[in-house]
Amino acid sequence: MSNFDYGYWEVAIEKHGRIKLPTALLKSLPENSRKKFWLTHGFGNHIMLWTEESYLEQMDFLNSLNRNIIAVKKYRNAFLRNTTSVECDAQDRFVIPKSLLEQYEIEREVVLLLDNGKIEIWNSEKYHSEYAMTPEELNELNEAIHTGGYKNVEGCHDVS
Repeated sequence: MSNFDYGYWEVAIEKHGRIKLPTALLKSLPENSRKKFWLTHGFGNHIMLWTEESYLEQMDFLNSLNRNIIAVKKYRNAFLRNTTSVECDAQDRFVIPKSLLEQYEIEREVVLLLDNGKIEIWNSEKYHSEYAMTPEELNELNEAIHTGGYKNVEGCHDVS
């Protein structure tokens, strides 16, 4: 597994679904992982932007699964639907396909979350609505996770 950093950024979508990756985000990635990415459906209400290395790890996982199992076939096909390779231009911008913009209701503002070579692209309003917590709620969730009780906390389920 690679050592990528973590980060959070809010950015505006430019004309025709073009997005500029923040310099700080790109500097968090190895130099050879800053231009070519893969766009896919996320595991949640967001788009995933994968570095080449993290995408190949995901594909190795998908390729290890038995395609004769209907649930596996359904998972693979759903994951690969609308998957596309994108390359940044000289200004570190790329275009998100219209089909993904529409499906995830992305129009003006997005939240970018970097997590080990995987970048979640969220509709800003949906992200804040889903993850806004009071300090008390965050403390309770932190305690539940550290004590193994998170499985009983509302909204806590595996999204990998």
